[in-house]
Amino acid sequence: MERQEADLPSHALLVTEFINRGNIFRDVYCPDNKIRKPIYSAAQIINIKEEILLHIQEKVEELELLKQGWTVEFLCKYFLEWEWIISVGEKIDARFEALYEPIILLFERGGRVSYHHNELVCGKYGWPQNVYSIPRTEFSELNMERLDEIDRVV
Repeated sequence: MERQEADLPSHALLVTEFINRGNIFRDVYCPDNKIRKPIYSAAQIINIKEEILLHIQEKVEELELLKQGWTVEFLCKYFLEWEWIISVGEKIDARFEALYEPIILLFERGGRVSYHHNELVCGKYGWPQNVYSIPRTEFSELNMERLDEIDRVV
């Protein structure tokens, strides 16, 4: 279902969950890094340097995602890199296989993120440039029915 609303309640939840998962991922794979941007490449964090990553960059450029903003372009690229890493059987903690799921669900539900005054912004909500200090929680189970319920869409 295509949505045109600019600011659904689930959008903030999805961005927060994306940041949460990213912080927990980085707690495991790069715990000494205390400067954490909300938009990151998990492939770079685990030091994947493969020819396929360059191929993914070329494909992303062909899609002309930059029209949607650099944040969308980079997030799509990072998601595709991660999906490739999972598909080739790279040894990754199973908790992180759906690392980018919240941000992809955000896009599917019509939400977008951008930067404004050094904050990641989605609708009326903002997150700091360094998300290290955001508290960690258990991963939330995300499904369309629950998100529709949060948005009061039936």
